Amino acid sequence: MTVLVTGATGHVGRAVVAKLVAAGRKVRASSRDAATLDVPDGVEKVSLDLENAATLEGALDGVDSVFLYTRPQGIEGFVKAAEAAGVRHVVQLSSGSVREPNADQSPIAALHRGVEEALAASKLGHTALQPGAFAANALAWAPGIREGVVRVAFPDAQVGAIHEADMAAVAVRVLLDGSHIGDSLALTGPTAISLREQVETIADVLGRPIRLEEQTPAEATEEMSARGWPSVVAEGLIHYWRQAVTEPAPVTDVVRDVTGAAPRTFRQWVEDHREAFAVR
Repeated sequence: MTVLVTGATGHVGRAVVAKLVAAGRKVRASSRDAATLDVPDGVEKVSLDLENAATLEGALDGVDSVFLYTRPQGIEGFVKAAEAAGVRHVVQLSSGSVREPNADQSPIAALHRGVEEALAASKLGHTALQPGAFAANALAWAPGIREGVVRVAFPDAQVGAIHEADMAAVAVRVLLDGSHIGDSLALTGPTAISLREQVETIADVLGRPIRLEEQTPAEATEEMSARGWPSVVAEGLIHYWRQAVTEPAPVTDVVRDVTGAAPRTFRQWVEDHREAFAVR
């Protein structure tokens, strides 16, 4: 049977596709425009817009399990189409924000919780992956790193930065085993690391100085908006960082428990993405 991977152009989705192929599974990768997909040989490509019900039936035909990137819009249509197609297991890339002490005040948590609840109420087997901060969020600093200065709000916020390869490894293990149905898995890196420490780690790996300048929350929000980030994401990150200054993100051992391997460090993530920060 086929595994459908949505969001296959994203960091996690691409890694899920690669690991499923390596495991010998038949994979169908999807994006709104299949022509934008760069996937390994043998992977089927399909255009799928989760907000467009007309694209669901064909994308789900013959699919046994799904790696689902969270999109609140269209989740009701997805559930209906997946049930009709006989999908047995949906592994959702949710967010650790739903576990925050003040999750009811987080717009990011609200978006992910709505999808979790819709899937939990369906006839589909459902596993929610709830990662903490993505290590890949540091890619947003790349232009500043090339210039030697990074500007952040709440530089002492301590987050559980996790490598996308570890998120993918958990997702693939669960998809292959059909395990953890009904579970919510909190995924983090091996330690909580501050934004300041992340910048210092990048500077150390690259072997060149990077100055850190602290922004006000308003400045950070304005900059994220200028980059095209949705306002709900910008607001959610500010909320998360503010809280993580005094309440460091909790660290779990779920990656090791599920995959048998220790989660990668932030330094490993930087080494894997060194080219992204290279001066051009």
